[in-house]
Amino acid sequence: MLLGLGSVVIALVEPQQSGIQTGFIVSTIGISAIVFGVQAIKTARWGSATARAFGRGGAILGSVGTALMAYAVIGAALTGSGVHLPALSLPLDGRSAAVGPVAAPQRSAIAAPAESAVPAAKPEPAAPPAPMTAETERSAVAQSAGTLAFVMRQSFGTGPYPSTLSVGMTAPERILLPDGTGLAAVPDGARVLYSVAPDGSAWSVTIIGAQFGAVATYSSTIGTVESG
Repeated sequence: MLLGLGSVVIALVEPQQSGIQTGFIVSTIGISAIVFGVQAIKTARWGSATARAFGRGGAILGSVGTALMAYAVIGAALTGSGVHLPALSLPLDGRSAAVGPVAAPQRSAIAAPAESAVPAAKPEPAAPPAPMTAETERSAVAQSAGTLAFVMRQSFGTGPYPSTLSVGMTAPERILLPDGTGLAAVPDGARVLYSVAPDGSAWSVTIIGAQFGAVATYSSTIGTVESG
């Protein structure tokens, strides 16, 4: 009987987390309870009824404990394959809180340092944008052509390509698809000359700067950006 009770107790403390079986504890104590229980029943068959009752109780409890341990082993094994069986053991993390009252930690009163009376510094005005030069304009139009080439390749692959493109007039100016989808930014005031093959299998673009006339061209048949 004691061995059977021990097997049930072990089975009820199998590892679990949030009601899911996460581990197992295996012992032969349940099997021993079954063996000794059956032996006690056979020995006291014509003897004490109390001995037979304790033998049956031990065998039954041992069977229950062994079955629960086997369930825990199966549940822990299935966890690795993504199948989570509900735990039959008791949650232990909640019982530790019932041992006794725990005093809540108290924070020591630390006076906050007084704020400095120094007035906040006034933010300096933003510096004006750097003036456009021929070199920066050449770099800007080349970058716009390269960005447009990348986006067109990502969006349309090898074609067919859109028959027309437009430039939005709101700053920052952008090259747009006919449905208004933005493709690439361009320097303000730049001219964009876009052409496409009749079958839509190739396209080219020329971007001309507004101040210094810097030019960048791209053709899908060549695959490189040329600037000048």
